[in-house]
Amino acid sequence: MSNFVKTTGAIAIVLVAFGAAQAAEVKIGMLYPITGGGAIYGSPAVEGHRMAVDELNSHGGILGMQVVTVERDTKLNPATAAAAAKEMITKDGVNVIIGGLSSAVGLAISEVAKQEKVIYIATIPKTIQMTTNRRHDYVFRTASHTDFEGDAIAQIAKQLGAQKICDIQLDYAYGHDLADGIERGLKRHLPEATIVLDLRPKLRATDYNVFITQIMGAGCDVVTSGLWGPHFVDFAKQASPFGLFRQIKYITGGEIGSHEIAGSMGKDYPDNVWANSYELWYHHPNEEHKNFQKALAKRLGTDETAMWPVLALIGVRMYGAAAEKAGSLDAASIAQALRGMTIDTPVGPRTIDPKTHQADTGQFWGPMVKKEGVPYRVMNPITYIPAQIAE
Repeated sequence: MSNFVKTTGAIAIVLVAFGAAQAAEVKIGMLYPITGGGAIYGSPAVEGHRMAVDELNSHGGILGMQVVTVERDTKLNPATAAAAAKEMITKDGVNVIIGGLSSAVGLAISEVAKQEKVIYIATIPKTIQMTTNRRHDYVFRTASHTDFEGDAIAQIAKQLGAQKICDIQLDYAYGHDLADGIERGLKRHLPEATIVLDLRPKLRATDYNVFITQIMGAGCDVVTSGLWGPHFVDFAKQASPFGLFRQIKYITGGEIGSHEIAGSMGKDYPDNVWANSYELWYHHPNEEHKNFQKALAKRLGTDETAMWPVLALIGVRMYGAAAEKAGSLDAASIAQALRGMTIDTPVGPRTIDPKTHQADTGQFWGPMVKKEGVPYRVMNPITYIPAQIAE
C-alpha cells in the first residue's frame, strides 16, 4: 500500500471521527429579547428554555446526544432577529430555532427558516399569518394565534353586554390581525355591537394621550385591545387619571393577566380589566403544573413566577419529542413528525395541527381583581377558553 493511500485513509478516519464528534450534540438556537422593553417577557422565557434543556439532558438528551443552546438577543427588532437566525444556522450550525417575541420578529425569523430549510418553532408570536398565508414546511407554532384570541375577546364582550366598542391595537402585524380576529368574533357572537372607533398607535409608542381623549369622547361602553407589556403599562397609567377605567370596561389580549404585568404594576393596575394569560403561578389546572411551578420557583428563587417560561419549555419539549419520533436530526423528517404530534405540558396536552402547523393552545381569561393581603391584581374567576373558533 502506497504512503499516499495510507495517508489519505488516515485523514478520512480522522474526518469521520471529527464528524461524529461534531454530531454528538444537538444545537438549539434560542431567540428572545433579553434587553430593552421586551425583556420583561424574554428573560423569563430564557429560564423556561434552559429548564427544558436541562430536563432533556437529564433523560439522555435527544437521540442519545446532549442538547446545547446557542443564545441570541433579538432586541425586539425584526432585522436583528433575522440576522441572528441566519448566523445561528450558517455559522453556529443549529438544528432548530425556538422562540421569538412579537409577530414582526416571528415572521422575520420564519422567513430565514424557510430559506435555510431549518425548523422554527414560534413560542410567543401570534399573528395568524404565520400559520395561514405565510406558512411553510418548516414553521410551527406552539403559542395561540390572533383569531383564537379575537374570538375569546368577542365572547367576553357578549358576556358584558357590549354595544359600542372602541378598539385600540398596535400598528403592526399582531395588532392588525387581532383587530381582524375581534371583528370576525363579534360577527359570530355579538353582531348587534358596533365598533365606533379604531385606533392604531405605533409599536413602541409611549404617549397615548391623544388616543385616550378620542376614546373618552367616542361614547363606547367597552374597549377591546391588544396593547401588551410596556404599551399597556404606559396606556393604563396615562388613562387612569381621566377615569377611563371607571367609566369603560376594558377587554385585552396581549397576556395582560400574566403575573409579570400585574405584579410589576401593583396598585397602578386599573379596575374593570378583563385579561388573558397562558399560565398563572397561583392556578394549577393539573398535577404536572403544580410540580412544574414548584421546580420553576426553586430555580428562580420566588413562588410568584412569570408566565413565559412555560411557553419556552413547551417549544423545546415539542422539538425533542419530534426528533425522537423521527429518529433523526434531518429537518424534513422532524417537520413530518411534528405534524399531528401531541405532547403533555404543565398546562395540558398540546397537539400540532398537521395542516396549519398550529398548536391547539387556549388561554385563561378573567377579570383582574383585588385580593385582600395581596399587593397586586389576580385573575378571578378564571375561565379557560380553548383554542377553537366557537360558533
